[in-house]
Amino acid sequence: MKAIKDLGQHFLNNSDIALSIADLANLEPGETVWEIGPGTGILSAELIKRQVMLSAFELDKRMAEILHQRFSHNFRLVLRDILKVNWAEELAQAPNPIKLVANIPYQITSPLLYKLEEYSSHFSRIVLMVQKEVAERLSASPGTKSYGLLTLRLALKYDTQIKLMVGKEHFDPIPKVDSAVVLMLPRKIPADITHPELYHKLITASFAHRRKTLRNNLLPLVGRQKIKDLETSCEIDLGRRAETLYEADFIRLSNLFADLL
Repeated sequence: MKAIKDLGQHFLNNSDIALSIADLANLEPGETVWEIGPGTGILSAELIKRQVMLSAFELDKRMAEILHQRFSHNFRLVLRDILKVNWAEELAQAPNPIKLVANIPYQITSPLLYKLEEYSSHFSRIVLMVQKEVAERLSASPGTKSYGLLTLRLALKYDTQIKLMVGKEHFDPIPKVDSAVVLMLPRKIPADITHPELYHKLITASFAHRRKTLRNNLLPLVGRQKIKDLETSCEIDLGRRAETLYEADFIRLSNLFADLL
C-alpha cells in the first residue's frame, strides 16, 4: 500500500515495536480501546490479541477492505477524520474509561493533543507514538529548550513519560524525523488553580516570544503600570524567561494577576 503524502502517512514496519506499544497499554480483556490511524493494522493486530473492544479511526478509505479482512471480532472501523468526529457523541457511546493506543499521523499531533486535554476525564491511559521533538516537549522540565506552553497545558491533565525511542528506519516511507512513544496517565494530584482562565492566558502570553523576558511578554496582557505593581508584590524576577519557571510559579503569578485586574 503506497503512502499518501498529504495524509502524512508513514507506516510502522516493525512488529516488535507494535508489540512493545501494546504492552505499554497494560490491556485487560473487554476494555474499550481507541486507535487513531491504524493503517494496515500492524498495531491493531497486537491490540486485538488482548481481547479488547477496539474502535479504529481511519481517514484513508483504502484501508477499509484490508482491515475488515484482517479483523472481524471486537473491531469497529470509523472511516472519518478523528479531528472532525463529534468527540462528545463518541465518548457518550463508549464505556468509560477508555484507553487510547496509537501511532498517530504526525500532522495532526497538536490539535489531537488539545482534544485529549479537553476530554481527559474519559481516558485512563494513553500510549502515543509521536515525533521525538513532541515527546520531549510533553515530558520536559523547566530550564530546558523543550519546556513550553504544550508542556504546561498537558501537564494539568496528564503525567507524561517517554517510554520508547523509535528510529525513522522503522517506517515506510522513511520520515525525516525520529519518533518516540509516550505514556500519558491521568494526573494523580490536580493543580490547585483558583483562576483557570487567567492561568491559561498567562502561560500563553508568557511563551508568546520565547526569547523575550516575562516582563515584555506580559506587558500587552496587563499594561505597564500593572506590570510595575506586580513586580513589587511578587518574588519572581520578571526579567527571567518563561521556560525557567515551574508550574507553581505560574499559578502564583496568576493569583497575583487576579488581584490586579
